[in-house]
Amino acid sequence: NSSVQGSTRANLETGVQLAWTAGSNATRFGIGCKYQLDNDSAVRAKINNASQLGLGYQQKLRQGVTITLSSMVDLKNFNQGGHKIGMALELEA
Repeated sequence: NSSVQGSTRANLETGVQLAWTAGSNATRFGIGCKYQLDNDSAVRAKINNASQLGLGYQQKLRQGVTITLSSMVDLKNFNQGGHKIGMALELEA
């Protein structure tokens, strides 16, 4: 089971995710936001109760072409590595 709540302002969207597993009583939650810098770019941030911090930047290069740069940092094991970085190129026909 999970629940997502969110709110929107002019340039800022926020959300909360709650999830649990029946039988194990494992509960997970996270909060996130997206800030629209202008019509062509946005930044995102998300953190969860496992101390994982996600950051992203999205830029529309032209009509139908968008690039996204993202990272996930494990704050509990910051010195041990295991962090992730990514890039996506989205093309619309």
